[in-house]
Amino acid sequence: MDILLIKLGALGDVINTLPLAIHLKTHFKARIHWLVEPLSYPLIASHGWIDQAILFDKHNWKAALGNVKQQIRHTKFDITLDLQRILKSGFFCLMADSRRKIGFDRKRCKEMTWLLPFERIPPADPNEHMLTQYMEFAAYLGTAPREIRWDIPLTDTSPAGLPDEYIVLNIGATKPANRWLPDRFAALADAIYDRYHIFCVLTGGPEDNQRAASITAAAKTELINLVGQTSLMQLIAVIDGARLVVSCDTGPMHLAVALGKEVVALFGPANPRRTGPYKGHVIHKELNCAPCSLRKCRKDDECMQAITPEDILPVLKGILKE
Repeated sequence: MDILLIKLGALGDVINTLPLAIHLKTHFKARIHWLVEPLSYPLIASHGWIDQAILFDKHNWKAALGNVKQQIRHTKFDITLDLQRILKSGFFCLMADSRRKIGFDRKRCKEMTWLLPFERIPPADPNEHMLTQYMEFAAYLGTAPREIRWDIPLTDTSPAGLPDEYIVLNIGATKPANRWLPDRFAALADAIYDRYHIFCVLTGGPEDNQRAASITAAAKTELINLVGQTSLMQLIAVIDGARLVVSCDTGPMHLAVALGKEVVALFGPANPRRTGPYKGHVIHKELNCAPCSLRKCRKDDECMQAITPEDILPVLKGILKE
């Protein structure tokens, strides 16, 4: 059996889809093919349960489109799952030579993709955790997992110079409204070192360099700044070596969960029930306007500003005393 998964984009979404891929692989003894974009491609290409990673580079889409078409028309798939729910993923699903094409129910589709002629899984709560929603496809196919597994591959070593014990502060987030304040990260790092003598490692993408500079300037203690300096596979190694991870709502938060790390997630405008850590601790202030799921806050980031280091430290104390 050959199964094609179409899950293109965000790292967190890809990580939350991995348990479905692993379950389908093991239950059906299937060959798993995965259409994915460059950000998450290294993870999918090196994953032991994925038989073929098909790259679609939207930045070079004309050349990429021909390559994708050739690959997904070359194999006769038994099942294709449109897990992205947008026109682009629906287009690829239509393009695939597949006996069955399955997508989300109408209420959970985006960009009117419910009009496409796919099988549809039954309606369910759109506020359930996304990993649970992806697993509904397994239930629709008549099987249910006994356990949730990610089996993240470790193919790189951590950068030199990391201490034996450290805490990762993942400072970035794709949506500006999901980011915590630099001075709060600095104060948290100082408190962690003062109380536990544990160094903090900053992680994030190149777009977070200025925020990292602000944090290191405001902090009194020494910080290890890896922001913008790691590939995805190197980031996996850094997080895997951490004692715990404090993160905003972003892909590396889900990566830390998948690696079995203790996670403290800082949530503002997003719904933590739906996109929070599958396992972990959530710091979230109850405000009338939250969750709003907006990309940019209309109230000066009120929900993220409401979170203080004093909200986080008791949670860290409980973890570090174990």
